[in-house]
Amino acid sequence: MTGSVVASIVFLLGALILAWRGLQSHGVSTERKFWMAGLWALIIAGLAFILSHIGV
Repeated sequence: MTGSVVASIVFLLGALILAWRGLQSHGVSTERKFWMAGLWALIIAGLAFILSHIGV
């Protein structure tokens, strides 16, 4: 792995931790957090699928 890939992974994990802690501070339940994460994963995967078929 190159240095930029490692840096990207570290920053992504940091962003996920900050988002998780932000939701935790607002009292969002763990079940609700996983539900929202699943929905975001579905949205991002759907967008990636559409954009790959469009050719962007």
